[in-house]
Amino acid sequence: MCKQIADRASKLFVCVIAFFVCGATGLGFALAQERASGAPTTSPTRAEVYFVGLKDGATVATKLTVRFGLRGMGIAPASEKRENTGHHHLLVDAELPPLDQPIPNDANHLHFDAGQTEGEITLTAGTHTLQLLMGDKDHIPLIPLVMSPRIRVVATEGAAPSAAAPSAAAPAPVAKGNRMPSPDMLRQMIPPGMERYLPDRLPDPRDFRR
Repeated sequence: MCKQIADRASKLFVCVIAFFVCGATGLGFALAQERASGAPTTSPTRAEVYFVGLKDGATVATKLTVRFGLRGMGIAPASEKRENTGHHHLLVDAELPPLDQPIPNDANHLHFDAGQTEGEITLTAGTHTLQLLMGDKDHIPLIPLVMSPRIRVVATEGAAPSAAAPSAAAPAPVAKGNRMPSPDMLRQMIPPGMERYLPDRLPDPRDFRR
């Protein structure tokens, strides 16, 4: 009887140990998968992102189109896993986010996860900072970081004033050139003795101006 009780206790102990081992293994596997899915993607060597036609200290309209330049890697929409690719994020008045987590999606962290290479933004009047940051399919920053320098822009209401158009009331410019002689001036230019060959009325050269 004692032997049977001992055998049953031993089997129960083995089952309990197996349960905990399997549970720990499953939990470890799940955690490993979670870490793998959230791990940053390695960026290509010498990849570079930059602003196109927008310099530090520039004065811009409050509503403007920002264009993104990229060298050394490609662009792919978010959720698509392609080697050596990523997509753009524009940081507006924001510091770099945590590098091991997805980039926030809010008014200061703009996502271009369809693979866009430009975006229209609206700024309040005043000074702002802009910075580009590439993220992987899960919006996690690439490592090494592929980011532009942070630039400062000054937003102003309205577009820059255009050149003034010529006034409609302004007089037409007078073409430079020799003045047309009148018929009286022509008669004075005729050598003496030639007057008899002149018609009674000389045509006015000014009637033939073009």
